[in-house]
Amino acid sequence: MPSKRTFAKRVAALAATGFGIGGPIDALTSEPPPDSSLAVGSTGATVESDGETQSDQASPGSDRPRSAVAAGSYDPAATTSSAVDTVVTGRIDPAVLTATGLPSGIGTRVQRLLDRYESVSLDGVRQAAGSAALAEKGPEGCAVAVGDVNASELAAELDADPDVAREVKDDSGFARFRARNLGSAVAVTADELVVAYGPTPAVAATHRDAGLDGDRGRRAGTTASFGSLPPLLDGDATVCVDLGADAREHLRSLLADAPGEFRTAVDASAAVGASLRVTDKGSESGGAPGDGGSGSDGPSVALRYGAVADPRRLDRETAEAIARAAREGETSLSDATVTRHGRTVIVDAAAESELFASHASLFDAAVGDPIEVTDA
Repeated sequence: MPSKRTFAKRVAALAATGFGIGGPIDALTSEPPPDSSLAVGSTGATVESDGETQSDQASPGSDRPRSAVAAGSYDPAATTSSAVDTVVTGRIDPAVLTATGLPSGIGTRVQRLLDRYESVSLDGVRQAAGSAALAEKGPEGCAVAVGDVNASELAAELDADPDVAREVKDDSGFARFRARNLGSAVAVTADELVVAYGPTPAVAATHRDAGLDGDRGRRAGTTASFGSLPPLLDGDATVCVDLGADAREHLRSLLADAPGEFRTAVDASAAVGASLRVTDKGSESGGAPGDGGSGSDGPSVALRYGAVADPRRLDRETAEAIARAAREGETSLSDATVTRHGRTVIVDAAAESELFASHASLFDAAVGDPIEVTDA
């Protein structure tokens, strides 16, 4: 079995195609914008500021999402008050956590939130999505959980929390709250829970309101773009990144020892994304989350990496070198193939073990054993 550092270089061969952005995506590709984004569906009714629900005013009985962040029209880069370097958007089916678990550091935080509010349940969430911008003072963004949300009960719990303040009623149909001291804000309605974050409560509230109404607080000329990645990277969990100059330079430094083809790919790429799909949840075998091993005791995860890249710089020889490095000698990341869709490069592979640890090793980082995240 190769060392983790060897495996990291194999992962670099896959991921480096997208670790960079050299300018607006439109300058590199003539592909039209994709028809869909990383949006989620929603149903139902709204909750007034006093916690009572009412029918969806925009479209009664419709399955359409009510918030902008659920509909995929929220743009964190258009809401920040300072310059933005990098924008990330993602979507996940929480059911995938049953198969993969979460790294202990992240999983512990999620579990703490679930334990704090009894009305928040992973079992009731159909899908979650969100976006964040890396600005001068840190990350700012907004996320949504769509599913069976008990809005009245959650609003009552938030009212009883001394660290949270209810905000005045507006016409959004959501009950809105913000933390008194931390940079977080919340809005809740039947079937949707919107959570925003920023360096201060006021900034978080601005993103929350933009997550409810995509036009609120929008600044012109700041929209991020992910090219054709969202529809090509459909899966149980998907992330797309429009990387800025600072993030690209940082990632280039992490890949300083990689072969020249990797650095060429970094410079050529405009946006990067990744997705995973659980093909064997292993629920009947009793295997631990994320412990694929070499047998059938855990999930088998199909991985897809993508990048929008200038084909004049990320040419066929470079793409073949990436595929060759990914295939040779590494059993934990197997069956790697490279295809091109217009100006988007796609790498398909499979992971059978160490899903989190092997990827973290690319950045000389360490993660704990995956833990299962469950309702209280």
